[in-house]
Amino acid sequence: MNMQNELIEAETNYPAASNGVWTSGAINKNGLKKILVPTDFSEYSDMALRVALEIAKQQSASIYLLHVTKARQTTDEKERMQAQIDKFPDAESIEIIPDIRKGVHYEEILKMQAEKEIDLIVIASQGTTKSLPFLKGGMAKKVIKKAKCAVMVIGK
Repeated sequence: MNMQNELIEAETNYPAASNGVWTSGAINKNGLKKILVPTDFSEYSDMALRVALEIAKQQSASIYLLHVTKARQTTDEKERMQAQIDKFPDAESIEIIPDIRKGVHYEEILKMQAEKEIDLIVIASQGTTKSLPFLKGGMAKKVIKKAKCAVMVIGK
């Protein structure tokens, strides 16, 4: 799989991803069983989680919800992660595995992708800073270049 290819705008059946959906990489022919959603608890991460939930319902997949911090894990982060999950009451039928790790964001995303044999990463193009790291060579772009699975980038 050549991750250096130009990204192409994806046709999608996921209403939550009506604008700015980009994909890279090949989808597992056996279907999606494990989806990774990195989160910074922003509205943009909520959009990525919403799309991942729709895909998970269709594919009977599990979701790994990952928050990466530069400092040690706090109770506040655990509460914020649970609050984000609680925003989606229809998600009760889907297995969501929350995880908080300390480290460099893209490196921890790639480590989890390898450890859990993730089939798809659904990542927001923007974060809490409202910058466009995907377009400016930031975290999402690094994940796309190095991931060993398909990556779906959800824009605004």
